[in-house]
Amino acid sequence: MIDNQGALELIRSGQINDRTKHIDTKFQHICNQEAAGDIKSEHVVTKDQLADVMTKSLGSEKYLSFREKIGVRM
Repeated sequence: MIDNQGALELIRSGQINDRTKHIDTKFQHICNQEAAGDIKSEHVVTKDQLADVMTKSLGSEKYLSFREKIGVRM
């Protein structure tokens, strides 16, 4: 689940340019995995990005909600 439309478009198009060449190795791996059907990249609205519970400081309500959705129990 990706909340960045630009990253999703790069994966789907497979086009590398001067501004994206620094991400070439990881980018190619993701594109290959998507093409092989091993992963499916989908857009998710930023406010619903469950990965944020692991990477950002969230308010307690959002934190508890996301934590429950990813299956972490205390």
